[in-house]
Amino acid sequence: MDSNLRHFLASQRAAGGGFWRVGWPLLLLALAIAVPLLVWVGWTAIFNSSDGTNVSQELDRSQPGFQAFVEPTPTLLLIHGDPERLHSLAFLALTDAGTEGAVLLIAPETITATGSLRTVWVQSGSDGVASAMVELLGTIPGEVQVVDDAGWAALVAATVPVRVHNPDPLIAANGEVAFSSGMTLLSSADVGLYLQWRNSQESPLAAMFRQATFWEAWLAQVSVALGSEPGDALVIPGEVDRGIGRFVPTLALGQSRVLALPGALDANGAISLDAQAVTDLIREVVPFQIATANTSAPRVRLLNGSGDLSRADAAVRILSRAEVDITVVGNAGQFGWPTTRIGYHDVAYAAAAESLRAALGVGTVVAEEATELEIDITVVLGNDFVSSVATQG
Repeated sequence: MDSNLRHFLASQRAAGGGFWRVGWPLLLLALAIAVPLLVWVGWTAIFNSSDGTNVSQELDRSQPGFQAFVEPTPTLLLIHGDPERLHSLAFLALTDAGTEGAVLLIAPETITATGSLRTVWVQSGSDGVASAMVELLGTIPGEVQVVDDAGWAALVAATVPVRVHNPDPLIAANGEVAFSSGMTLLSSADVGLYLQWRNSQESPLAAMFRQATFWEAWLAQVSVALGSEPGDALVIPGEVDRGIGRFVPTLALGQSRVLALPGALDANGAISLDAQAVTDLIREVVPFQIATANTSAPRVRLLNGSGDLSRADAAVRILSRAEVDITVVGNAGQFGWPTTRIGYHDVAYAAAAESLRAALGVGTVVAEEATELEIDITVVLGNDFVSSVATQG
């Protein structure tokens, strides 16, 4: 969060509560729209990566005919709670590991089909909350980790004190100030309490704003402690190839943004998410998703037919916004295609293919025989797309 935004929000809090009910949801939506700029750099690495199951093992990724199944974008749902109460949630995504990532904050007051997330936690625990998050996000978290206050103390032990710019004084029930506003040094024991704290009658939006200040400060301190490589120091306890021990160091070394899921606060203090804004945000920060059982998104194979590998990443960005699941990437059997071709393998996806042509701005739509892979649409990028991208940018 840059200093101008921080000062603006601070002034709005001082002026009154109206901003938190109206302005803040609008700001969250604006941030969701702005996220494509954050992930642009990462697309090249994702598209040009040879990670995943190689469909054409003998070929180099730059050669005609290379194809590979896409690995899902790594994600982690971090749940902070104790048996009686859900305190906070964060959805971590490694959009492009070491380059781009995001921490998405979710309030326990967020409404689901079966009540608030806080109610779901009490009734069904972490399994229920994870299932509810699938409903809210439209994608399955790759990992789920639960921590209590003691767990947070262990996680931050190597980087304390965590220096946060606390936006509001936190007042205990007896009227004493537990945490002053301004620069605050959090000890290991303080972190869990700070993340769960709610002042009397405080909006959950204000609480998420405070949690965001912690995440930004902690990631910055982890980055300093690590140096330039995750293996330089054991800053986060536990395994380094999974869980928070993998995600936080990787996020700290890249350009990561901390955001709250876009939604609106009602008069009762409950948050209803903006479903379309959430979908748009998730598709930007989780480009390759673990699809839910009821997904209707077309499965797309994206091939480079032009031979200009420097431009192909732009297509990934465009197609991800078009709400399709890119499952295979690679190159056409030969380069030099003059025209982009969008081929649908079932008439049920003809309209979706037309939508992709409109999104790309070039190409022709054709009906093609089904492939041996579970693919609904194959997009082969031609020189017309390369020229279009060059003209635009």
